[in-house]
Amino acid sequence: MEYLDLSLYDFLRFPLPMRAVGWLGRRYGMQGAERAPMTGAEMGRLRAASRRLGSRTLGWHDCDFCGVFEGNGEYRYYLPDGEIYAAPMMLLHYVEEHGYRPPRELRDGLQAAGQPQWDCRAERLHAVLLDQSQDPEFRCQAAVDLANWNDPRALDALRRAAHDEDLADVAGDEIGRSLAAFVDRGLARDLLVEDLHVMVRYGIDEAAGR
Repeated sequence: MEYLDLSLYDFLRFPLPMRAVGWLGRRYGMQGAERAPMTGAEMGRLRAASRRLGSRTLGWHDCDFCGVFEGNGEYRYYLPDGEIYAAPMMLLHYVEEHGYRPPRELRDGLQAAGQPQWDCRAERLHAVLLDQSQDPEFRCQAAVDLANWNDPRALDALRRAAHDEDLADVAGDEIGRSLAAFVDRGLARDLLVEDLHVMVRYGIDEAAGR
């Protein structure tokens, strides 16, 4: 899959509109060559923001430029101006090995970004996660990204999702990884892990490196 930078993302169904960054290939080549080189601080912020992969699939994509690196999944960046950027897992490889330079909109946004405040994006993800009429894979996307908000409403929704047997069968590991983020922040000290679905427990253990 290949996109021009900042075009609308439509590769997989997602609860919120996003813009594509770093979806590179032979058709458009190494985009961003004309942009200013990334500073060390910008690179550090990009690495720090590229923590959690979503939309992982069964297949892998080989780098079109060297053929020696493969990736699976997406990073999603929630910026203070309300924009969301989706990038392939290959993004850091493209930057570090092939000289790709992300657009200024993302680089400046990461400089200004902090912990996102509860907003319409969070409300939408919250609603999707708890909507049992939605496809479980679609709800899984919300389970991954709600962990971006350090907010009790996000934690409550993830707790409720963890006890949804149908959803936990499909996305329990992702729910567990998101719950683990709240445990790490000290906001889920009363979480009774032994009462959770086996896949949710697996995700929590994996996030903890156990």
